[in-house]
Amino acid sequence: MPIKIKRTGHLVLRVKDLERSKRFFTEVLGLPVVGESQNGMLFFSPDVKENHHLLAIRQAEDGARMPDPEQVGMEHVAYELGSFAELQEAYRIFKDNNVKFRHVVFHGITKSIYFYDPDGNMLEVYCNVPPEVYRKTVPNPYGLYGDITDELEGKSPQKPGTVVP
Repeated sequence: MPIKIKRTGHLVLRVKDLERSKRFFTEVLGLPVVGESQNGMLFFSPDVKENHHLLAIRQAEDGARMPDPEQVGMEHVAYELGSFAELQEAYRIFKDNNVKFRHVVFHGITKSIYFYDPDGNMLEVYCNVPPEVYRKTVPNPYGLYGDITDELEGKSPQKPGTVVP
């Protein structure tokens, strides 16, 4: 019988500059530091009752290579937001902090912002699109259905069949 996983618990990243990454994850992503180990690893969680830590970071060794987006390994980690308004606010905060974007996209099941942390790790913030909404417009809920920059910037309303509360 296979293992029964309840959920993904946390991610641990090695970082080039611990203080720079701490500022990014606290000031840009809004993740509070909830603990620190004896060896300097920092732990973050938006709600310690739900998850004692969602993310941990530790200082990499001097001279460690930066992530290579073409090598085998983790591609990205995603964080769920509660609404489209929160996704728009995340977009504004990223722009204000010169965060590098990969792309912003309507997937069917989500509206997503893909971006990079200071060490080049790709991350995602997203909000879910209700099934009764996306089923009206997309054949595959896991597809790529176009850039949502204008919606995030408020230049155009959310397109019918993609509306997130």
